[in-house]
Amino acid sequence: MFKLLAGHARQLPQLRVVLLLMVLLGTVVVWGGRTQLTVVTAKSAPSPSAVSSPVLPVPEHRCVECHSDITDTFRSVPHARTLARAAQDDVLDGFSGQSFLNPLSKVDFHYRHQGDRLLVSTPAYAREMTVAWVFGSGTHARTPLITYIDSEGKTSSIEHSVSWYPDSQLGVTLGMETLEESNGVLCLGVPRTPAETVNCFGCHCTHIAVADGQILFDEILPGVGCARCHWNTTRHVQEMDLGLPATIERFKELTPQESIDRCGECHRRASEMGGEITTDDKTLPRFASVGLVQSACFKRQSDVLRADGEPMRLDCTNCHNPHQPTSQDWRVHTSVCLNCHDNGEKRARDCTIATRDQNCLPCHMPKLPANEHLSFTDHWIRVREEKKNDVLP
Repeated sequence: MFKLLAGHARQLPQLRVVLLLMVLLGTVVVWGGRTQLTVVTAKSAPSPSAVSSPVLPVPEHRCVECHSDITDTFRSVPHARTLARAAQDDVLDGFSGQSFLNPLSKVDFHYRHQGDRLLVSTPAYAREMTVAWVFGSGTHARTPLITYIDSEGKTSSIEHSVSWYPDSQLGVTLGMETLEESNGVLCLGVPRTPAETVNCFGCHCTHIAVADGQILFDEILPGVGCARCHWNTTRHVQEMDLGLPATIERFKELTPQESIDRCGECHRRASEMGGEITTDDKTLPRFASVGLVQSACFKRQSDVLRADGEPMRLDCTNCHNPHQPTSQDWRVHTSVCLNCHDNGEKRARDCTIATRDQNCLPCHMPKLPANEHLSFTDHWIRVREEKKNDVLP
């Protein structure tokens, strides 16, 4: 019955009434000629992330129909540009015709493009390799990924040891500064298993299809789109089409920990760090979602009350509107600090060495270098060791 309805829903308008009733029990989803039965009830938990769904997510143009004010600005957000085909002009501009000498391994790399392919060659390896995909929006870096089919017929990859940085320079990829391989395939970068390769694409796209271990590259939807973070967009559009009260998952309806962990799916979760988390870990600033939950500001947020008596809330979205580029004005971010820190009753204590019109960030959330090209803001909000003697009791 379900297949019959799915196959003829467009031809039989009278089925609209039937489908309306079916939403209460289950919904037939048809995208691009594929049929998938998805159970949708009022008490259903959010569906898995669209990136791993067997059904293609809602096309972006459906979101634009009602939310153009959001989608128009989102196009300029780094998340929307975090995966690119190597043939894109802005990607080729950074690599094609360029050379780079690894200062440690002394391996010399050369880049050129041919048609829609970016090619990398080096005297240290006999074959010229094709790069089809480049990861990163360019806000921090862009790193090529060399993909290939391994001996088991699965998609594996090599994360290239050279990246493009916003200072218009090629440099060693973050985390590969100690790579010493001077010949053979390993001089190209770090091999990634099929599972790791799928995870790489999974965090940089809205949808990825895999069949028998091979990534179906023609079906990838590059960049993080609406359905990647809002897990119930399919249900939301179904409800709108059928004239039902519409629901959409909102981060503010999650707990602060759930909300941060949703970002942490790609930006790392504290539970995935593999041991005790300490301030001595120099890689920590790279993982904002891990640092934030270590902060007293996060752990004690319920102790601070708003003017209406409700507890304060702290998650990533306090400072980062996910639909807009992050503001570079420090006043925007320190205003979030001042929402809690004013020494009032049931409020957080005020800073003892700075006035309220000064910048909190250099002391409590400084930018720390990750390599010669990159710096990351340390999101473990705290009084730094070097500042403790300056703070009055």
